[in-house]
Amino acid sequence: MKKLFKTHETYVALTVIALCLVIGIINPVFFSAPNIVNLFRNATVNGIMAFALMMGIIIGGIDVAFPAVAVCSMYLTTKTLESMGYDGPVFIPILAAALIGTLLGLINGLIITKFDLPAFIVTLGTSSLYHGLLVWLVGSKPVNRLEPPLEAFGKMEIFRVTNDTTSAALPWTFVFMVAMALVVWFILNKTMLGRTIFAIGGDRTSAERAGYPVKRTIVFTYTFIGMAGGLAGIIHAIQSQMCIPTDLMGCEMMIIAAVVLGGTTISGGRGTVLGTCLGLAVITIAKNSLILVGITATWQRFVLGLIIVIGTAVSAYQALRASRKIAPVMTEEEEGGVVNG
Repeated sequence: MKKLFKTHETYVALTVIALCLVIGIINPVFFSAPNIVNLFRNATVNGIMAFALMMGIIIGGIDVAFPAVAVCSMYLTTKTLESMGYDGPVFIPILAAALIGTLLGLINGLIITKFDLPAFIVTLGTSSLYHGLLVWLVGSKPVNRLEPPLEAFGKMEIFRVTNDTTSAALPWTFVFMVAMALVVWFILNKTMLGRTIFAIGGDRTSAERAGYPVKRTIVFTYTFIGMAGGLAGIIHAIQSQMCIPTDLMGCEMMIIAAVVLGGTTISGGRGTVLGTCLGLAVITIAKNSLILVGITATWQRFVLGLIIVIGTAVSAYQALRASRKIAPVMTEEEEGGVVNG
Protein backbone atom coordinates (compact mmCIF):
# COMPACT_ATOMS: atom_id res chain seq x y z
CA MET A 1 0.00 0.00 0.00
CA LYS A 2 2.86 2.37 0.79
CA LYS A 3 4.36 1.71 -2.63
CA LEU A 4 0.97 2.22 -4.28
CA PHE A 5 0.45 5.61 -2.68
CA LYS A 6 3.91 6.75 -3.73
CA THR A 7 2.96 6.56 -7.41
CA HIS A 8 1.71 9.63 -9.21
CA GLU A 9 -0.95 7.60 -11.00
CA THR A 10 -2.67 6.82 -7.68
CA TYR A 11 -3.14 10.49 -6.87
CA VAL A 12 -4.43 11.25 -10.37
CA ALA A 13 -6.88 8.34 -10.07
CA LEU A 14 -8.10 9.73 -6.73
CA THR A 15 -8.50 13.13 -8.41
CA VAL A 16 -10.62 11.56 -11.17
CA ILE A 17 -12.80 9.82 -8.56
CA ALA A 18 -13.20 12.98 -6.49
CA LEU A 19 -14.06 15.05 -9.57
CA CYS A 20 -16.67 12.51 -10.66
CA LEU A 21 -18.22 12.36 -7.19
CA VAL A 22 -18.45 16.14 -6.83
CA ILE A 23 -20.02 16.63 -10.26
CA GLY A 24 -22.26 13.57 -9.85
CA ILE A 25 -23.55 14.66 -6.43
CA ILE A 26 -24.39 18.14 -7.71
CA ASN A 27 -25.95 16.80 -10.90
CA PRO A 28 -26.79 13.05 -11.05
CA VAL A 29 -27.05 13.31 -14.86
CA PHE A 30 -23.26 12.96 -14.88
CA PHE A 31 -23.52 9.26 -13.98
CA SER A 32 -26.10 8.53 -16.67
CA ALA A 33 -25.01 6.00 -19.31
CA PRO A 34 -25.40 8.43 -22.26
CA ASN A 35 -23.19 11.02 -20.55
CA ILE A 36 -20.46 8.45 -19.83
CA VAL A 37 -20.55 7.28 -23.46
CA ASN A 38 -20.31 10.89 -24.67
CA LEU A 39 -17.22 11.41 -22.48
CA PHE A 40 -15.52 8.43 -24.14
CA ARG A 41 -16.48 9.76 -27.56
CA ASN A 42 -15.18 13.24 -26.77
CA ALA A 43 -11.87 11.84 -25.54
CA THR A 44 -11.14 9.93 -28.75
CA VAL A 45 -9.32 12.55 -30.84
CA ASN A 46 -7.39 14.07 -27.93
CA GLY A 47 -6.50 10.58 -26.73
CA ILE A 48 -4.95 9.56 -30.05
CA MET A 49 -2.71 12.63 -29.97
CA ALA A 50 -1.97 12.43 -26.22
CA PHE A 51 -0.62 8.87 -26.29
CA ALA A 52 1.71 9.63 -29.19
CA LEU A 53 2.77 12.99 -27.74
CA MET A 54 3.69 11.24 -24.49
CA MET A 55 6.55 9.52 -26.34
CA GLY A 56 7.85 12.91 -27.50
CA ILE A 57 7.80 14.32 -23.96
CA ILE A 58 9.46 11.19 -22.52
CA ILE A 59 12.28 11.55 -25.05
CA GLY A 60 12.87 15.10 -23.81
CA GLY A 61 11.09 17.30 -26.35
CA ILE A 62 7.72 18.95 -26.77
CA ASP A 63 5.94 18.82 -30.13
CA VAL A 64 3.42 21.66 -30.58
CA ALA A 65 2.95 21.14 -34.33
CA PHE A 66 0.63 18.13 -34.11
CA PRO A 67 -2.62 20.19 -34.29
CA ALA A 68 -1.40 21.79 -37.53
CA VAL A 69 -0.36 18.36 -38.81
CA ALA A 70 -3.84 17.03 -37.96
CA VAL A 71 -5.56 19.93 -39.74
CA CYS A 72 -3.37 19.64 -42.84
CA SER A 73 -3.90 15.89 -43.03
CA MET A 74 -7.68 15.94 -42.65
CA TYR A 75 -8.24 18.98 -44.89
CA LEU A 76 -5.99 17.83 -47.73
CA THR A 77 -7.59 14.39 -47.60
CA THR A 78 -11.21 15.55 -47.50
CA LYS A 79 -10.70 18.20 -50.20
CA THR A 80 -9.04 15.64 -52.47
CA LEU A 81 -11.88 13.17 -51.90
CA GLU A 82 -14.42 15.91 -52.60
CA SER A 83 -12.78 16.80 -55.92
CA MET A 84 -12.64 13.12 -56.92
CA GLY A 85 -16.15 12.25 -55.81
CA TYR A 86 -14.60 9.34 -53.92
CA ASP A 87 -16.76 6.28 -53.24
CA GLY A 88 -14.21 3.57 -52.39
CA PRO A 89 -13.15 1.80 -49.18
CA VAL A 90 -12.98 3.96 -46.05
CA PHE A 91 -9.54 2.71 -45.01
CA ILE A 92 -7.86 4.42 -47.98
CA PRO A 93 -8.61 8.04 -46.91
CA ILE A 94 -7.73 7.15 -43.31
CA LEU A 95 -4.42 5.71 -44.49
CA ALA A 96 -3.83 8.75 -46.74
CA ALA A 97 -4.32 11.17 -43.85
CA ALA A 98 -1.97 9.12 -41.66
CA LEU A 99 0.67 9.13 -44.44
CA ILE A 100 0.43 12.93 -44.82
CA GLY A 101 0.90 13.27 -41.08
CA THR A 102 3.84 10.85 -41.21
CA LEU A 103 5.57 12.96 -43.86
CA LEU A 104 5.08 16.20 -41.91
CA GLY A 105 6.27 14.54 -38.70
CA LEU A 106 9.33 13.19 -40.51
CA ILE A 107 10.22 16.73 -41.61
CA ASN A 108 10.03 17.87 -37.98
CA GLY A 109 12.26 15.02 -36.83
CA LEU A 110 14.86 15.60 -39.55
CA ILE A 111 15.10 19.34 -38.83
CA ILE A 112 15.45 18.71 -35.07
CA THR A 113 18.25 16.13 -35.49
CA LYS A 114 20.04 17.65 -38.49
CA PHE A 115 20.51 21.07 -36.92
CA ASP A 116 20.36 19.95 -33.27
CA LEU A 117 17.61 22.45 -32.45
CA PRO A 118 15.11 22.41 -29.55
CA ALA A 119 11.97 20.50 -30.53
CA PHE A 120 9.69 23.16 -29.09
CA ILE A 121 11.18 25.91 -31.28
CA VAL A 122 11.20 23.79 -34.44
CA THR A 123 7.63 22.55 -34.06
CA LEU A 124 6.38 26.00 -33.09
CA GLY A 125 7.75 27.26 -36.39
CA THR A 126 6.54 24.35 -38.51
CA SER A 127 3.08 24.63 -36.95
CA SER A 128 2.65 28.11 -38.42
CA LEU A 129 4.41 27.05 -41.63
CA TYR A 130 2.20 24.01 -42.27
CA HIS A 131 -1.06 25.77 -41.50
CA GLY A 132 -0.08 28.90 -43.45
CA LEU A 133 0.86 26.87 -46.52
CA LEU A 134 -2.38 24.91 -46.26
CA VAL A 135 -4.54 28.04 -46.27
CA TRP A 136 -2.46 29.64 -49.05
CA LEU A 137 -2.36 26.63 -51.37
CA VAL A 138 -5.69 24.93 -50.69
CA GLY A 139 -7.84 27.66 -49.16
CA SER A 140 -9.97 27.81 -46.04
CA LYS A 141 -13.43 26.94 -47.31
CA PRO A 142 -14.99 24.28 -45.04
CA VAL A 143 -15.96 20.87 -46.35
CA ASN A 144 -19.54 20.86 -45.11
CA ARG A 145 -20.26 17.27 -46.05
CA LEU A 146 -17.88 14.35 -46.23
CA GLU A 147 -17.89 11.79 -49.00
CA PRO A 148 -20.28 8.82 -48.48
CA PRO A 149 -17.68 6.28 -47.20
CA LEU A 150 -16.44 8.63 -44.45
CA GLU A 151 -19.96 9.77 -43.62
CA ALA A 152 -21.18 6.17 -43.32
CA PHE A 153 -18.20 5.15 -41.16
CA GLY A 154 -18.84 8.08 -38.83
CA LYS A 155 -22.36 6.81 -38.22
CA MET A 156 -21.27 3.24 -37.40
CA GLU A 157 -21.77 2.38 -33.73
CA ILE A 158 -20.16 -0.13 -31.38
CA PHE A 159 -23.21 0.13 -29.14
CA ARG A 160 -25.91 2.63 -28.15
CA VAL A 161 -27.32 3.41 -24.70
CA THR A 162 -30.58 5.17 -23.91
CA ASN A 163 -32.48 6.34 -20.88
CA ASP A 164 -35.76 8.14 -20.40
CA THR A 165 -34.64 11.40 -22.02
CA THR A 166 -31.41 10.97 -23.97
CA SER A 167 -29.51 8.54 -26.15
CA ALA A 168 -25.81 8.24 -27.02
CA ALA A 169 -23.69 5.92 -29.14
CA LEU A 170 -20.03 4.95 -28.94
CA PRO A 171 -18.70 5.15 -32.52
CA TRP A 172 -16.21 2.77 -34.09
CA THR A 173 -13.70 5.63 -34.23
CA PHE A 174 -13.13 5.01 -30.50
CA VAL A 175 -11.27 1.83 -31.46
CA PHE A 176 -8.48 3.96 -32.97
CA MET A 177 -7.76 5.55 -29.57
CA VAL A 178 -7.64 2.16 -27.87
CA ALA A 179 -5.34 0.84 -30.60
CA MET A 180 -3.02 3.86 -30.23
CA ALA A 181 -2.80 3.34 -26.46
CA LEU A 182 -1.93 -0.35 -26.92
CA VAL A 183 0.69 0.36 -29.60
CA VAL A 184 2.40 3.03 -27.48
CA TRP A 185 2.31 0.76 -24.40
CA PHE A 186 3.89 -2.06 -26.39
CA ILE A 187 6.63 0.18 -27.82
CA LEU A 188 7.55 1.69 -24.46
CA ASN A 189 7.39 -1.49 -22.38
CA LYS A 190 8.22 -4.40 -24.66
CA THR A 191 10.76 -3.17 -27.21
CA MET A 192 14.35 -1.95 -27.34
CA LEU A 193 13.01 1.17 -29.01
CA GLY A 194 11.07 1.97 -25.85
CA ARG A 195 14.16 1.51 -23.68
CA THR A 196 16.02 3.86 -26.00
CA ILE A 197 13.29 6.52 -25.71
CA PHE A 198 13.46 6.39 -21.91
CA ALA A 199 17.28 6.44 -21.97
CA ILE A 200 17.41 9.52 -24.21
CA GLY A 201 14.88 11.33 -22.03
CA GLY A 202 16.79 10.45 -18.87
CA ASP A 203 20.19 11.59 -20.12
CA ARG A 204 20.87 12.05 -23.82
CA THR A 205 24.65 12.29 -23.42
CA SER A 206 24.81 9.03 -21.47
CA ALA A 207 22.53 7.37 -24.04
CA GLU A 208 24.88 8.40 -26.86
CA ARG A 209 27.91 7.09 -24.95
CA ALA A 210 26.10 3.80 -24.32
CA GLY A 211 25.63 3.35 -28.06
CA TYR A 212 21.89 4.00 -28.35
CA PRO A 213 20.81 5.24 -31.82
CA VAL A 214 19.77 8.63 -30.51
CA LYS A 215 19.13 10.55 -33.74
CA ARG A 216 17.26 7.71 -35.45
CA THR A 217 15.05 7.28 -32.38
CA ILE A 218 14.27 11.00 -32.23
CA VAL A 219 13.35 11.02 -35.92
CA PHE A 220 11.11 7.98 -35.40
CA THR A 221 9.38 9.58 -32.41
CA TYR A 222 8.42 12.79 -34.20
CA THR A 223 7.43 10.83 -37.30
CA PHE A 224 5.17 8.69 -35.11
CA ILE A 225 3.64 11.81 -33.54
CA GLY A 226 2.98 13.15 -37.05
CA MET A 227 1.29 9.89 -38.05
CA ALA A 228 -0.90 10.06 -34.94
CA GLY A 229 -1.73 13.68 -35.73
CA GLY A 230 -2.84 12.75 -39.24
CA LEU A 231 -4.94 9.89 -37.89
CA ALA A 232 -6.49 12.10 -35.21
CA GLY A 233 -7.33 14.75 -37.82
CA ILE A 234 -9.27 12.44 -40.10
CA ILE A 235 -11.02 10.83 -37.11
CA HIS A 236 -12.05 14.30 -35.95
CA ALA A 237 -13.51 15.04 -39.39
CA ILE A 238 -15.34 11.70 -39.42
CA GLN A 239 -16.84 12.30 -35.98
CA SER A 240 -17.79 15.90 -36.84
CA GLN A 241 -19.15 14.88 -40.28
CA MET A 242 -17.43 17.97 -41.71
CA CYS A 243 -13.96 19.50 -42.01
CA ILE A 244 -13.04 23.05 -41.01
CA PRO A 245 -9.36 24.05 -41.53
CA THR A 246 -9.24 25.94 -38.23
CA ASP A 247 -10.49 23.04 -36.09
CA LEU A 248 -8.02 21.60 -33.56
CA MET A 249 -5.68 24.59 -33.82
CA GLY A 250 -4.84 25.71 -30.29
CA CYS A 251 -5.56 22.36 -28.63
CA GLU A 252 -1.88 21.56 -28.06
CA MET A 253 -1.65 23.07 -24.57
CA MET A 254 -4.67 21.10 -23.36
CA ILE A 255 -3.23 17.82 -24.63
CA ILE A 256 0.24 18.54 -23.24
CA ALA A 257 -1.43 19.31 -19.90
CA ALA A 258 -3.26 15.96 -19.97
CA VAL A 259 0.03 14.11 -20.55
CA VAL A 260 1.86 16.02 -17.81
CA LEU A 261 -1.06 15.65 -15.40
CA GLY A 262 -0.71 11.90 -15.91
CA GLY A 263 2.80 11.97 -14.50
CA THR A 264 4.94 12.25 -17.63
CA THR A 265 7.93 14.33 -16.60
CA ILE A 266 8.13 17.49 -18.70
CA SER A 267 11.94 17.22 -18.74
CA GLY A 268 11.76 13.64 -20.07
CA GLY A 269 12.65 10.17 -18.89
CA ARG A 270 9.38 9.14 -17.23
CA GLY A 271 5.80 8.44 -18.29
CA THR A 272 3.17 5.73 -18.45
CA VAL A 273 0.18 4.99 -20.67
CA LEU A 274 -1.97 4.48 -17.56
CA GLY A 275 -0.99 7.91 -16.27
CA THR A 276 -1.83 9.53 -19.60
CA CYS A 277 -5.22 7.77 -19.56
CA LEU A 278 -5.93 9.27 -16.14
CA GLY A 279 -4.68 12.73 -17.12
CA LEU A 280 -6.84 12.60 -20.22
CA ALA A 281 -9.81 11.62 -18.03
CA VAL A 282 -9.30 14.66 -15.78
CA ILE A 283 -9.16 17.06 -18.74
CA THR A 284 -12.10 15.43 -20.56
CA ILE A 285 -14.34 15.38 -17.48
CA ALA A 286 -13.47 18.93 -16.50
CA LYS A 287 -13.88 20.27 -20.03
CA ASN A 288 -17.16 18.52 -20.85
CA SER A 289 -18.92 18.27 -17.49
CA LEU A 290 -18.43 21.57 -15.66
CA ILE A 291 -21.56 22.90 -17.33
CA LEU A 292 -23.52 20.21 -15.44
CA VAL A 293 -22.70 21.91 -12.14
CA GLY A 294 -23.76 25.33 -13.39
CA ILE A 295 -20.33 26.81 -14.16
CA THR A 296 -20.56 29.31 -17.01
CA ALA A 297 -18.28 29.22 -20.05
CA THR A 298 -16.11 32.04 -18.68
CA TRP A 299 -15.53 30.33 -15.35
CA GLN A 300 -15.03 26.95 -17.01
CA ARG A 301 -11.76 28.20 -18.49
CA PHE A 302 -10.71 29.44 -15.05
CA VAL A 303 -11.54 26.16 -13.27
CA LEU A 304 -9.91 24.08 -16.02
CA GLY A 305 -6.79 26.24 -15.87
CA LEU A 306 -6.72 25.90 -12.07
CA ILE A 307 -6.90 22.11 -12.33
CA ILE A 308 -4.06 22.09 -14.86
CA VAL A 309 -1.85 24.39 -12.76
CA ILE A 310 -2.38 22.40 -9.56
CA GLY A 311 -1.91 19.07 -11.31
CA THR A 312 1.28 20.04 -13.13
CA ALA A 313 2.66 21.67 -9.97
CA VAL A 314 2.13 18.44 -8.03
CA SER A 315 3.80 16.47 -10.82
CA ALA A 316 6.79 18.85 -10.85
CA TYR A 317 7.08 18.70 -7.05
CA GLN A 318 7.10 14.91 -7.05
CA ALA A 319 9.77 14.86 -9.76
CA LEU A 320 11.88 17.30 -7.71
CA ARG A 321 11.55 15.14 -4.58
CA ALA A 322 12.54 12.05 -6.54
CA SER A 323 15.64 13.78 -7.98
CA ARG A 324 16.69 14.94 -4.51
CA LYS A 325 16.46 11.39 -3.16
CA ILE A 326 18.60 10.08 -6.01
CA ALA A 327 21.22 12.86 -5.87
CA PRO A 328 24.06 12.17 -3.37
CA VAL A 329 24.16 14.40 -0.34
CA MET A 330 27.58 15.98 0.31
CA THR A 331 28.78 17.07 3.70
CA GLU A 332 30.40 20.45 4.29
CA GLU A 333 33.84 18.79 4.51
CA GLU A 334 33.28 16.99 1.17
CA GLU A 335 32.12 20.22 -0.48
CA GLY A 336 35.22 21.99 0.83
CA GLY A 337 37.40 19.21 -0.50
CA VAL A 338 35.81 19.50 -3.95
CA VAL A 339 36.34 23.27 -3.99
CA ASN A 340 39.98 22.99 -2.82
CA GLY A 341 40.64 20.23 -5.36
